Amino acid sequence: MAYLLGVDTGGTYTDAVLIRDETVVVGAAKALTTRADLAIGVGNAVRSVLAQAGIEAAQVSLASLSTTLATNALVEGQGGRIGLI
Repeated sequence: MAYLLGVDTGGTYTDAVLIRDETVVVGAAKALTTRADLAIGVGNAVRSVLAQAGIEAAQVSLASLSTTLATNALVEGQGGRIGLI
């Protein structure tokens, strides 16, 4: 049995989902995104989804992390100036 963990860090919430055998969702969780230290929000979401599913971290075969923070920053006009040469 293979467990896959997916985490997405967004502007407000960090979402985590745990999938078994690439087809069955066995857990989903949401935690507040902590912009000052993203590891806190990611850790909270991961701990929550693992606890919900009753799975140990060692049982996870693959973990995938994505974020929309960079896209949000561009859309909102935040961040520093960049250039392409």
